[in-house]
Amino acid sequence: MQVRKAVGGVALMMLLWGPWATVEAQVVGPGPDGRWPLQPNSPGNRTLAPFMEGWYANEDGSFSISFGYLNLNEDTLYIPVGEGNSLEPAQFNGMQPTVFLPGHHRGIFTAELPAGMRDTDVWWALTKANGDITRVPGRIGAVAYQLDWYPRPHGSVPPRVSFDGQNGEGRGPTGIMADRVMTTSVGSPITLSVNTHDISERDESDFRFAEAVPLRVVWSQIQGPGRVAFMRHESNPVPEEEELDPEIAAAIANGGAAAAAFFADQRGPGPETIPLEDGEGTARVIAGFPEPGEYLMRARVDNFSAADSGDGDQCCWTNGFVRVTVTP
Repeated sequence: MQVRKAVGGVALMMLLWGPWATVEAQVVGPGPDGRWPLQPNSPGNRTLAPFMEGWYANEDGSFSISFGYLNLNEDTLYIPVGEGNSLEPAQFNGMQPTVFLPGHHRGIFTAELPAGMRDTDVWWALTKANGDITRVPGRIGAVAYQLDWYPRPHGSVPPRVSFDGQNGEGRGPTGIMADRVMTTSVGSPITLSVNTHDISERDESDFRFAEAVPLRVVWSQIQGPGRVAFMRHESNPVPEEEELDPEIAAAIANGGAAAAAFFADQRGPGPETIPLEDGEGTARVIAGFPEPGEYLMRARVDNFSAADSGDGDQCCWTNGFVRVTVTP
């Protein structure tokens, strides 16, 4: 028994020390990119990848392909629509984000395929500043990727979203685009608003649903040449950590350079979250724009506080989009 232990110990030492010696002899310095072997990429050079989240079969025979993205970088990345951020066929270009916040963001936009294009692949390709290219095909057919509109176990469905002054409501990632293009100038904040209500079918006899399930509206920037910043609208609850100084509030109300400076220096690019405790209502946010150009804003309305809802389950949220033109 003692001999076996000794032999086992020698074998173990050979197993452990042998490879170390080999690796030490081979590693003489960093590689061509300046990194040592097995060293992680720098925080600013990690993966940015588009995702096909799934596809919907619509009642009219058309199809919706839902896209999202994963940004493993710690910073927000900006890639304008064009050669480095494109969809093919080119007819589907236009709704993809150019502002990529850190993390995994599902169902940001959809490509709408008519029934006759069922067999067409829609490719989304992204090229980072360092030349890294990632692309994904959006295609119809795989049952594993098919999404649906059926109520979840507790009755959750995507909330309905609308805008003042126009007919119709949006649901799901395709959502609804505001007919009105808002206009403003640099340093003149505007109020963005969206209407919503939850039509989920829940068992009222269940004590968990004795009260309305809250909705959450998350405003963020999808496209634009500069970093949009957000501030709480007076109609929204005041977070405990945010008490706006009266002088700053006055500067924002007056607009101009003071407001532009506040938005540029004091607040980040969002997102801004607004709770609707009654499961319906209007969510407003103040947005400031640092540069002239065309912007696309997104309001994601969800009922993720429900046990059967969440973006990981591809349910239940709806997008509302607003275009903003900013002049100098």
